[in-house]
Amino acid sequence: MKKLNKKILITGGAGYIGQNLISFFLKKKYQIYVIDNLSRSMSLNKNIKKNINFYKIDLAVENKVKSFFKHRNFDLIIHLAAFSGTREFNENVLKSFNNNVLATKNLAKFAFQKPNTKLIFSSSAAVYGKVSKEKISETHVCQPANYYGFSKLACENIIYNELKSKKNNYAILRYFNVVGLIVDFKIKKKFYSLYDIIRKNISYKKYKININGNNLDTKDGTPERDFIHISDLCKIHEKTYKYLEKNKKVVINCGSGTRYSVLSVVRAFEKKINHKFNISYKITNLDETQTICADISLLKNILKTNIEKTKINDLIKDYL
Repeated sequence: MKKLNKKILITGGAGYIGQNLISFFLKKKYQIYVIDNLSRSMSLNKNIKKNINFYKIDLAVENKVKSFFKHRNFDLIIHLAAFSGTREFNENVLKSFNNNVLATKNLAKFAFQKPNTKLIFSSSAAVYGKVSKEKISETHVCQPANYYGFSKLACENIIYNELKSKKNNYAILRYFNVVGLIVDFKIKKKFYSLYDIIRKNISYKKYKININGNNLDTKDGTPERDFIHISDLCKIHEKTYKYLEKNKKVVINCGSGTRYSVLSVVRAFEKKINHKFNISYKITNLDETQTICADISLLKNILKTNIEKTKINDLIKDYL
């Protein structure tokens, strides 16, 4: 595979995961193209922007997507563009759902005119819904517990239906909780993750945080999550691309296979900064999954890779 000749299009590339992926693939000498309507992203880093081809396009608008792909072809499309996260999604459920579904529908319809174009779709563990304490594999039944999860599952089905009759190979990557950075600059966000909130509170010396309950059926009563570092996620994308050179389709869990409670994350930060947080346990999200952790056997077996950053101190390091 001659990387210099490979063109990668990243939709939603101005976002947190997108800018990290751009940086990763630029260092690998791929040609990078980015589509983003900038409705959920603040801006692209100027040093990144000068090394890519950027197009401000709303993928939910069919005629714009059709026009863009009329005379353009790519070796790989990484489809990140979406309204993501439960809080963001619930601001306007109908608009968010339609955006995700229409963007994916238009992309699947117009971007794969050439059989060599491959697709990596950014899905989510939210498609599984409120799962059990057992680690979940890719064959686990999908029963989304929120509209964001439903939108991702709908997009998976659109991709399956649109590409099953075409020769294009594709992968559906179900992201768990992505944390960390590989870039050397801060990426501005409109919505913040647990780690972002803790970092922000530390920077403002506001040592307060709310955890969504402490009486759940988990080890310490607080929600449990599977966190994957962005550096591991970037490597998974590259290995998935190589896998698609010889394989039609695959669905892969992208987690670390390790479970941490929200309280344990807060405690880890406390230990590093040598300062206690004032913790409240008000339930603000009734739909939140109590505990979730990925079975990453398939990831290890078919991509021949291991997750390098699984220790809590490695996961929080970029936020200190």
